[in-house]
Amino acid sequence: MELRTYQQEASARTIQAIYKKENPVISMATGTGKSLIISEVVRHFAQLGRRIWVLTHIQQLVKQNSDTYSNYADKNFGIVCAGMNRKQIYKPIIFGTIQSMIGVLKEIDPPDIIIIDEAHRVPHNFGEPTLYETILTRYPKAVRVAMTATPWRMDNGSIHGKGEEFFFDNIAYKYNTLRGVKEGWLCPLVGVETTIQLDVDDITVNGDFVQKEVGDSMDSDWLESVALTIYDLASERNYIGVYCPTIKTAHQIADKIEEVSGRKCGVLTSAMRSVERKEVLRQLAGGDISVLCSVDMITTGFDFPPLDCIVCLRPTLSTSLWVQIQGRGTRLHPSKKNCLILDFAGNLIRLGGVGMYETFFKELTGDKFEAMPQKPYERKTRFLYPGVTTLKPIDPLTGEYADDNTVLDLNNIHKINCVALKTRYSSTPILMVQYTCSTVENARVNATLFVNTEKPKDSDLNFFENRRLAVVLPTPANHVSYMIKDAPYPYSITVIKKGKYWNVVNEDFMGVA
Repeated sequence: MELRTYQQEASARTIQAIYKKENPVISMATGTGKSLIISEVVRHFAQLGRRIWVLTHIQQLVKQNSDTYSNYADKNFGIVCAGMNRKQIYKPIIFGTIQSMIGVLKEIDPPDIIIIDEAHRVPHNFGEPTLYETILTRYPKAVRVAMTATPWRMDNGSIHGKGEEFFFDNIAYKYNTLRGVKEGWLCPLVGVETTIQLDVDDITVNGDFVQKEVGDSMDSDWLESVALTIYDLASERNYIGVYCPTIKTAHQIADKIEEVSGRKCGVLTSAMRSVERKEVLRQLAGGDISVLCSVDMITTGFDFPPLDCIVCLRPTLSTSLWVQIQGRGTRLHPSKKNCLILDFAGNLIRLGGVGMYETFFKELTGDKFEAMPQKPYERKTRFLYPGVTTLKPIDPLTGEYADDNTVLDLNNIHKINCVALKTRYSSTPILMVQYTCSTVENARVNATLFVNTEKPKDSDLNFFENRRLAVVLPTPANHVSYMIKDAPYPYSITVIKKGKYWNVVNEDFMGVA
């Protein structure tokens, strides 16, 4: 098993920081292989006889990390996890849940290194009797390593810094989602803020939105509208994960989706027995169900690469949670080109995309990565777009609307309009051809192509040839504009964004009769 270049870099930085007796944070985007990096670091120090604990909060991650280490390095390790019925405390390398490790502290030799996966769950050191605080303060000489995609907390901000309240010192290595997508290791996200937005103005905020109130606010008509929109926008998607505020809502939306689309839905909640949850996940993996409606069960530790659509009905103020939700869709899989984010709860506009963390810091601290205070929730008037065809494409990697130089391939062409127009770039009128299109997610795009009929270039000649129009050029633009309306439409067009405009850069007539 060979490490990718960035995994080698992350491992080397971690090992270097441990030698320096630092307590580093390794910030790795979801889906970039933290377990392999952990394995390489553990392998290195295990050869030197160090005692190492790899801790996390859930059984799934214990199994994932230990399985990876077994395949990558060595099988000489122990597992301490009640859910796996394992209590192997006499090994120098131990993978365990924080809950199970607390129960064996009096029986076990102290560690030299403590690696914590999903370390954004570690609270700050304020002397509170939390599980992580109990272990980390009990072994002050152990080097602490934080592994997480989101190195901050909603309540206290950054998990690293100077001062006794911090268990970790600094970020030793960072590999974010934007870089992962650019380098081809992560799947791109495409997003749409739907018109059917949940009204949260009257929902109580107690640290985060009170989810019971959120669920109570979702009436049957609203949920049916959601189901219809999912059917309209995501009918071509293979697997859909629906993030719900309450168990009741999860069952309600599952019923609505089945009724509207005929797709088989499953529900996954903490109220289910372990054997029931495993059966639902088995059905998902086997293709028996293609929609999974869940309450707090498919974020951390949920690894299902074919997932190509995320539907969010759960509003949140937690940037960490929002990044974790979106990160479920960034894993590569042969069956998908991207993952669609359908946000019904205002999170894309409220919090941004998976890259919002650094922007957030720059706004608050002037580009200094210091502890940030909790960002207060400000109720703002939200602009809701009137009708599904006027949705705007959003880039969930940044949380912003499509940037300059964004390129789209569009094959949903609804209308073509053509007029003769005088511009400052031409002494004579030219054809302005405007396409009314939509993306596969029904985000509206108006794209423009300019054709010079009096000083034609090759591309201008091709414009008429592709449409089988017998036009002799040069000729005045207003003499031919009426002909375009009845000409064949291209099968698809390629457009690029320049400022607030989309310009057509290619027309594809392949297959047009």
